[in-house]
Amino acid sequence: MLKFNAHLGFQFNELPFLQRIEAAAAAGFRAVEFPSPYEFDASLLADHLAQYALPLIQFAAPAGVTKGIAALQGKEEEFRAGLVQAARYAKVLACSDVHIMSGITTQGEAALSFGSNLEYAVKYFEDQGLRPLIEVISSKEMPGYYMSDFSKAQQVLETFPSIGLILDLYHAQLLTGDAAGVLARFYNRTVHVQIADCPGRHEPGTGSINFAALFAALEQYGYPGWIGCEYRPCDTTVASLDWLKQLSA
Repeated sequence: MLKFNAHLGFQFNELPFLQRIEAAAAAGFRAVEFPSPYEFDASLLADHLAQYALPLIQFAAPAGVTKGIAALQGKEEEFRAGLVQAARYAKVLACSDVHIMSGITTQGEAALSFGSNLEYAVKYFEDQGLRPLIEVISSKEMPGYYMSDFSKAQQVLETFPSIGLILDLYHAQLLTGDAAGVLARFYNRTVHVQIADCPGRHEPGTGSINFAALFAALEQYGYPGWIGCEYRPCDTTVASLDWLKQLSA
């Protein structure tokens, strides 16, 4: 049976952040994710998550205003310091998966910077008992983002066997028009799935993606992980969950 988690960067935004944890539990979610926990003390977040028995699925290393710094030249010291901070939060939050965001950049040497920083992150996280993740994010959604096509992801995954893939089916559909094909191609390296309908990035059923087929494929593959609801609700978050209630019925 497929497992869906709340994404607190997109859902329950009508509430202050800490209240979103309680709201996610009340809505029936059994896990959450959010990209940046650093605004809050790690122990405070851990206590809130434990209070509602919600494990944290994944979060990102410090990303700055450029949505990541791994592909930016001259940011090596900042990147490495961010890994230390991420590792500290990961241990307190009992979350072993950390997203390494490439960042927005037009620098010609971005590929070299990204590869070098990933190599360092892989070794550092291995020593910390953590797993680095990457994600392809469409440049239509985030202009200038370096990790913006699946050919780059393929190269990274071939180079670094321990890196996992966050497969956002919204971005896959936006980039290729064939989210199902991307899922089939990258399933063996996918450790976390995210969803939103396309176009619009709203809840399933508001766009053109055939989620019934995608969910059936995930079940057929025996996908054991979580599916993050990284969509912008058309109305309130609770009102946007009818699709999930119907799926669970």
